[in-house]
Formats: sequence, C-alpha cells, structure tokens
Amino acid sequence: MATAQKENKHSFSSVLLVIVLFGSLAVLAFVPVQVFENVRNAEQLSIQNWLGEEVDQWIMMRIFDVLALANSEAKESLASVAVSGNAKIDDWLVQRVYASLVWLHVVLYRSGLLLMWLAFGVPVVLATVIDGHFLREIRKTSFTSQSPVLHKSGLDIFKVAVTLMVAWVFIPWHITMLVAPIGILTTGVAAWLWISNAPKRI
Repeated sequence: MATAQKENKHSFSSVLLVIVLFGSLAVLAFVPVQVFENVRNAEQLSIQNWLGEEVDQWIMMRIFDVLALANSEAKESLASVAVSGNAKIDDWLVQRVYASLVWLHVVLYRSGLLLMWLAFGVPVVLATVIDGHFLREIRKTSFTSQSPVLHKSGLDIFKVAVTLMVAWVFIPWHITMLVAPIGILTTGVAAWLWISNAPKRI
C-alpha cells in the first residue's frame, strides 16, 4: 500500500514537471511579448488595488535580487544575439529574450505573493492536519469505520489544488490573486480529509 502511494506521488510529480517544462517552452516560443507585458502590469495593478502599494513593494523587495541577476544575464544575451545573419531570426530571438525576462518577472511576482499568503495559510493548514490526526486517533477507539472514498478524495483534491496553484504561477494570463489563498485553504481541507479518514491500521 505504501509502495503504491509512493509510486503515485512520484508519477504525479513527474507529470507535473513535464507539463511545466514543455508548457513553458511552448509559451516562450509563441506567446507575443505584449501579452507578457499586459499580464505584468495587470498583476501589479491588481495587488495595489486590493492590498495596497505596501504589499507590492514587499513582494518586489523579495524578488529584487533575482530580477537584477536576470536583467544582467538578459543584457549579455541581447548583446550576442545577432549571430544568425538573418534579420528576422535575430529580431525574433531578441523578442523571445525580452519576453522570457518579463515572464520571469510575472512568475517571481506571483511566487512572492504565494509566499505572503503561505505565511498566513501554513498555520491554518497545520491546524487542520493536527485536527485530522486527532480525529483519526479518536475514531480508533470507537466502532465507526473510516471512509476510503473520502481518504482518496482528500489526496485527489490536494493534487488538483497544487496543480492549479503551480499553473497559476506560470500561466501567462492575468488571473485573480485569490487563487493563492483559496488553493492553500483547499490543501488544508484536503489534508484533513486524507488524514482523518486514513485506515485505523496502517
């Protein structure tokens, strides 16, 4: 049973990694630069309107060093990009380098926002995990039966929530920032379902 769960976990992680990698390559190759710029502006404007400029500045401070390093690498790439001899190809390469830089800004900005919500969400998730554990311990001494359906549903919901949060970080379209807190709370509920309905004997 434990071996099967471990294999499923590895399979889920591998599929998610492949989707992120190949999806990222496709996005960088085909999505126009203007789309990335619009997303970046919309993300920052949304945070400023919802949570204030202080939160926007807090996120920018957390990602500043990585952005500075990325800008430095991008300048070096742009300086040596004209190597094909074809003006159209060189222009496309310049656009892709710039697009990747703007997209990195979007990814880091959303990651910083997710980090902020985790500061509030982790205690809630831990509370649900502990509650689920003690509920299972109480059920061990009673004649109630555990629900394998709810146990499996908790794991499935957890996978979906994690997948959606990862997709939200990388997707090059503006989506409400509420994905982060809702996703974190959903993982807490899923963990509670999974733990509280775990078999009494493992």
